Amino acid sequence: MLTAPWGPLLRQGSQALLEGRFRECERLAGEAAHLAPTEPEPLLLAATACREQGRASEAELLVRSLLADHADFQEGQALLGAVLADLGRDGEARRQLDLLGAGDPPPAVLALAAEIAAALESEEHADALAGPLARHAAECVGCHGSVARHLGLVCHVLGRWDEAETHFQVALDANHAAGAPVLVAHTRRHYSALLRARGGDGDWERAIELLAQAAAIYRRLEIERLAEDAEAILRRSQDLTPADRPDRTAVNVFRRTADGWELAFGEGRALVADSPGLAHIVALLAADGRPVHVVDLVEGPETELSERVADEYRSRLAEVDGQVVPADPVAAALARAERDLLRAELAVLSESSCPATAIGDRARRLVALRIRTGLDRMDEALPALGRHLRRSIRTGTFCLYEPERPERWKIR
Repeated sequence: MLTAPWGPLLRQGSQALLEGRFRECERLAGEAAHLAPTEPEPLLLAATACREQGRASEAELLVRSLLADHADFQEGQALLGAVLADLGRDGEARRQLDLLGAGDPPPAVLALAAEIAAALESEEHADALAGPLARHAAECVGCHGSVARHLGLVCHVLGRWDEAETHFQVALDANHAAGAPVLVAHTRRHYSALLRARGGDGDWERAIELLAQAAAIYRRLEIERLAEDAEAILRRSQDLTPADRPDRTAVNVFRRTADGWELAFGEGRALVADSPGLAHIVALLAADGRPVHVVDLVEGPETELSERVADEYRSRLAEVDGQVVPADPVAAALARAERDLLRAELAVLSESSCPATAIGDRARRLVALRIRTGLDRMDEALPALGRHLRRSIRTGTFCLYEPERPERWKIR
């Protein structure tokens, strides 16, 4: 397959998927499908990209189209089961899972089967999968990464928590070394769920840290469904890590000065250079729990919004292009993903003017970019406040500051 003329396109597309460069992945999958319209692998890659972005309904249509011509393609059957589990259609997902047990499935099929079994919390299927997965635990398989993550999933279902922790740590190291932020985020999310269930000494604090890290990657890659799910859990968390427990009688500070923004949270204080994202954050703090539409956060006439979005995207792209390539493979992959996203958005903006129906979408993307950039800078100056705001701010068409516990703010 990979020696065929379209094989390199699949390799490049799979790498783009691991790095979170979803548009590039879908473009390459489309080119491969054009060269090999009768082969199932390009359509499988496109469906996987849709699933990773949370577009499960679209992924279902693609994989059913694939199976219409390749009914016996086992990885396609496995992906269909995983997509159905994502959609909450447990009965259909279970029937697909039952179809995968015959013979000796390849590692990619075992990996998807493990995801289905974990979603269904099926001990019967998890027990059947544990042995075959263990034989491949040291392998990394295509878009699925380290098989150890999937072995950790079934061990979690079976209550073998200490084994699951070992497997998740192995998978985290392997996926990080591979420069695969999507898989690193998935591993951290699953690892966090395990620690929250086990509830040992230090497990809660570690679980919250892992989930916050996963949420940050999902949000940066615009994997909105998983970002929102993770952030919802973080908002429901009643206990913060000790470093994040400010004095509830203290008044936190978030106000503009002549030199930038004066910030105080708990015992920490910092001065951060001005940026539009910090102005958006203080507007959300001032809203006192009320949602704020993104168009209201972006000052100025709507007719100029498309041009201003393009200007800020160009500025951010120049900033990213000018940065030293991070030595950390995941950070480097995230930088490439952001670069691809900015270039794609600029291409869309240059092709046509921004119609009235796109004003909200342009504003949503601009506000999300600004807030994310502001929080990245805040992480360096006042990490505790950065963690608190990442858990508490929801972005989208409407943005909201919804902290885990009420906070007192002095703002301007």
